[in-house]
Amino acid sequence: MIIVSAVIFLTGCTTQHNTRGEAFRNESDIIIVNVTGYGAPKNTFANAAQRRLMTLRASELDAYRKLAEQVAGIYIQGDSDLNNYMAGNDRLRTQLNSFIQGASITNQEILEDGVGVTQMTMQVSRSQLIRMIERETNQPIRRGAGLVPGGAVKSSSYTF
Repeated sequence: MIIVSAVIFLTGCTTQHNTRGEAFRNESDIIIVNVTGYGAPKNTFANAAQRRLMTLRASELDAYRKLAEQVAGIYIQGDSDLNNYMAGNDRLRTQLNSFIQGASITNQEILEDGVGVTQMTMQVSRSQLIRMIERETNQPIRRGAGLVPGGAVKSSSYTF
């Protein structure tokens, strides 16, 4: 009796969880996201080396921003003025609040005109994205936090 109750107790206390490594075991579940970020040189830096480094850093941050838009989505808020049946001002604001982990830089260079270019890639689990989108769509909308239903997916290769 004690052994049976101990077995029931121990099996009842185990939890089932899906780690990132387990999610990537199924290759049909993997989406490869590739982005290119750009950075322009600023003339306010004291020397050319500092200008080059900051240009590369700007292009890297732009690539991270693009990855976040592709994976987590972007919140867009807009409004328009209408006076006497004529369109006045259009205003759009975008907000992004995301956590990116596991991205890798595949190429980084400075072009002849001084523009920095960074190419990044990241593997994403399709099933984890779907769970994340479902979790976010079931919660009230929070400005700048989480996913927008439908996401910011632009390519047909990112279909769910």
